[in-house]
Amino acid sequence: MVGTLQVPDAIENWDEYHPHGTDQWSANAPIAVKFHPYNSSDVYQCQECQTVYLRYTEYGGYYVDERIRVVNPELIVDPE
Repeated sequence: MVGTLQVPDAIENWDEYHPHGTDQWSANAPIAVKFHPYNSSDVYQCQECQTVYLRYTEYGGYYVDERIRVVNPELIVDPE
């Protein structure tokens, strides 16, 4: 792990940011760090290829699922 997007003592925000009808599985979904799931993500970098990715844990009703997303800097947004 090289960093985190989690803010200690921050108010939980489960809202997602998809102004153009994307969803969290869309390849072109924005990466809005103040919104779920990015606000619960840690930042990792592959030691072989240097790719940066975000990793978070999805807690479902009956399961725990580790999820990752490659960071495309062009998709990072900061909506007000």
